[in-house]
Amino acid sequence: MSSLRIKRHAFNTLLVLHFIGLALVVGVRFAYFVIENVTNAGSLQVFAEGRDLMGLLAKTLTAPGFLLTVVTGIGMTVLRYGKNVPGWVWAKVALTVAGMGLALTRVAPALQAARRFAHESAAQGHLLPQLHASLSQSALYGGVVFTLVLLTVPLAVWKPRLRRVPAISLPDSPSVR
Repeated sequence: MSSLRIKRHAFNTLLVLHFIGLALVVGVRFAYFVIENVTNAGSLQVFAEGRDLMGLLAKTLTAPGFLLTVVTGIGMTVLRYGKNVPGWVWAKVALTVAGMGLALTRVAPALQAARRFAHESAAQGHLLPQLHASLSQSALYGGVVFTLVLLTVPLAVWKPRLRRVPAISLPDSPSVR
């Protein structure tokens, strides 16, 4: 098997894994909407359990899906461009780093606080005002992170034509323009 053929198969494998990672990240976001709608109508205990489920999904599906997307994206970039990475890839990197930074510094702490306040609310029998504040913060920054992740998709599909270095063409793969 030739080196170019191996590269093509490796690239296609990474691409499939990349889309699986994206599906996990985006799919869990839709699962959050369903969980939130179902648990908001229930008791405070059900609401707290819904927050726990959302936290579990974030740890077991969203985080690994995002990591898989980042790692496979790096692998595809290295296979396709080597050391001559075009500018649009750096724009994707900037969006991803911004999203990751917000997720770690704003969303995760707000979600942790919301889970804690949901359980305290259930124990006390009434909604605490801190719960609303942490839910609002996590919704705001979570929406920004989700938007940043979604903005990388059209950037990857569009692939600006103003790049300096042509892509290394892989046999039987569409040319990059």
